[in-house]
Amino acid sequence: MSKRRFLCLLAASCAVVAGCSTGAPVGGKRTVGAGTVEYAYSQERRTIATRTIGERGPSVLVIGGIHGSEPEGLAPAQRLIEVLKEDRWDARIVVVEDLNPDGSTLLSRYNARGVDLNRNWPASNFEPSHRHGDEPLSEIETQYAYTLIQRHDPDLVIVLHSIHSGPFVNYDGPALGYAELFASAADAADTRHAWNLQPDMGYETPGSMGTYVGVDRGTPILTIEFDRGHDEESASAALVAGVRAVLEEMTTD
Repeated sequence: MSKRRFLCLLAASCAVVAGCSTGAPVGGKRTVGAGTVEYAYSQERRTIATRTIGERGPSVLVIGGIHGSEPEGLAPAQRLIEVLKEDRWDARIVVVEDLNPDGSTLLSRYNARGVDLNRNWPASNFEPSHRHGDEPLSEIETQYAYTLIQRHDPDLVIVLHSIHSGPFVNYDGPALGYAELFASAADAADTRHAWNLQPDMGYETPGSMGTYVGVDRGTPILTIEFDRGHDEESASAALVAGVRAVLEEMTTD
């Protein structure tokens, strides 16, 4: 990583923690109901809302909307927030509703600069290109997600996607047990789809969050692939049931 990028990330981390003025996409934070909401901004200054529910215990980071052309996880992420505020788990659950609001506005896989936010991570297999970025974390959206990981040090990361061959749970790092729990619970809750595990996506994913978090960092990460066109009710039921299942495992002695 270049010295310029390191200083940029240091500044971004400062902005997230202390609210100082930098180029980082940070807008502010306030208390809302059973948690807090943090406002950050995309390249085109659209809001990225991040809700934190709970203050202590295992930490889980849920990220939706990395690819704007995969909107199936957006409504389920909002429903998950509503449910978790009522559940009151002994855990700290951080939910990014839509990391790529610019892409979501256009139903584009990429952000406003044409970069795939799931190929822009400082993973061991990062490959620079027009679509991946010239260097890791070149995009303010991935910079922001990166600072969340550094700050919360999650015990589990859950990322929401969709694919025509879905729904299934893909995983990286020491996440098999969580993946099995999630898939089983999602399958039972989703009356319209059959969920299963898929350890390998079947294609290369250079610079992906899965590689950075799961392989390089060694943190369990689940990639939740809804079916394309997955109806909101079934997708929401599957996500809520899956997250509840892994939280039950993480918070039970």
